[in-house]
Amino acid sequence: MYKKIVVPVMLILFILQTSNLLFANEKTETKAEVKTEATAEKKVKADEAAESVKETRDDVVATVNGEEIFRKELDRRLSVYKRMNQEVTRAVQIDVISRLAMKVLLNQFVEGQNIVVSDGEMQGRLEQIKYFLRSNPNDSEKSLGEILETQGSNIGELEGEIRRTLALNKYLDQRVGDDEKSSYFESNIGVFNGEKVKLSHILIDTTKLKTDAELKTAKQKIEEAKKEIDNGADFAETAEKYSTCSSAKDGGDVGFYKKSGSLVEELDEVAFSMKVGEISEPVKTQFGYHIIKVTGKVEGKDVSYEDVEDMVHLYLTERKKDALLKRLYEKAEIEITL
Repeated sequence: MYKKIVVPVMLILFILQTSNLLFANEKTETKAEVKTEATAEKKVKADEAAESVKETRDDVVATVNGEEIFRKELDRRLSVYKRMNQEVTRAVQIDVISRLAMKVLLNQFVEGQNIVVSDGEMQGRLEQIKYFLRSNPNDSEKSLGEILETQGSNIGELEGEIRRTLALNKYLDQRVGDDEKSSYFESNIGVFNGEKVKLSHILIDTTKLKTDAELKTAKQKIEEAKKEIDNGADFAETAEKYSTCSSAKDGGDVGFYKKSGSLVEELDEVAFSMKVGEISEPVKTQFGYHIIKVTGKVEGKDVSYEDVEDMVHLYLTERKKDALLKRLYEKAEIEITL
């Protein structure tokens, strides 16, 4: 049963993530008076047609290979943050624009591949998503259009997400062979057998630092922390003293992590190569400088390739998708005009 349902469910989650739907507050109620999915779709199309007449070059917040992203698309997604009383900083705006740019790049790519997605495939995935969204008790009596509007989206956009995701999956599926899957399983069995490590860490956050001097100071702090530990200082006390992570109050304890996927790549590689009780050298990631300590381990269980073949396929296609996006970004001409 697990093998049959895991791929459709993960596909739904991918669609919702790229649509920004997972950021919604479940308690937020829509104010729109949309009575049916059909009328919701007609209303959306009518509104879009009217707004397109008003759009000028000043409404553009970014261009992706010449294709424009309009402010209304950004504002619609930011409205979700506002309904959740979250601060909409420039960093948040840039992050949302980046995700919109990713969608545009993927659209441009799949359109160039001439991949056919049938109406039957579209309808099947749409029904799965309807079921998934309506499984929330707060949304069980709402139309799909109402649910989507509370989350900064609409039916037309969701259908576009489904079509693009299905087309991309078809493209990637053709590039994952049985030999590659089997080899990947053998080389990465820890990803699939439930192996976990329990970690504590010290973090010197660099995400908000802008100058070379600030970055140099951050590096010096992590080196000072490591020196104190090497000289016999208690790790938990050192974490409380130096770490900028919220886990500092717990002595740096951040709990258990599975191999590959739950930790950033740099930390994943180090953590799963260490023994219980070992402390790493400083590790640089996109979030800053870390020192990690392995405080526990859960050994993996026996698992066969046949048991997890679908998961192996999913992991490989996800890695290929990430690689594809990286290539697309490197080649793209993206200008943010916000």
